[in-house]
Amino acid sequence: MTSYDPFPSSAIYPTKDDDGNLLETEYGLCSYKDHQTVSIQEMPEKSPAGQLPRSVDIVLDNDLVDKCKPGDRVQVVGIYRCLPNKQGAFTSGTFRTILLANNVILMNKEVSPQISTDDVHKCKKFSKQKNVDVFEMLAKSLAPSIHGHEYIKKALLCMLLGGVEKVLPNGTRLRGVIASLPTMECPETIYQQPTTTLTLQPLCQH
Repeated sequence: MTSYDPFPSSAIYPTKDDDGNLLETEYGLCSYKDHQTVSIQEMPEKSPAGQLPRSVDIVLDNDLVDKCKPGDRVQVVGIYRCLPNKQGAFTSGTFRTILLANNVILMNKEVSPQISTDDVHKCKKFSKQKNVDVFEMLAKSLAPSIHGHEYIKKALLCMLLGGVEKVLPNGTRLRGVIASLPTMECPETIYQQPTTTLTLQPLCQH
């Protein structure tokens, strides 16, 4: 897979020589190296609206193995190349792409939002408006490219803003943050609303 030949070499392990004699592997004379294949996906907030994020397989060798774990945001430098798909002993007419990694850089998962004084002033002015339903307005502003789903948007908004933890007289503790599981028929809708939630989540914490 990592060679520069136009076609991949065979994965068959020889067990006999040309004369039919059995071959025995001498493991002490073998050379070993760490090898790992991972799949990365473009950041949801940077992918085109209405489309599922694209992904590509990354080949990691030696010291790059276990450099990242699922959920990490990484920047990968490497060689982008194509490989023919194999169907049994034959190669098909289609090609798939992989990236032979040379370096993997871990990126910060969360970036502190830059909120200016003017933004704070506008938020306070908006919250003091008497003739506007703030909750309704914020719900309509969540994923505006998706029509309808008012209750789902309100649920996601409540999850973003959270609440206050309460302790009842009998000692029961009520959590302030709710959990939501939206289920919709359109896959783009299912993907885009959580993506918007992911983008706004750091801002709601401030």
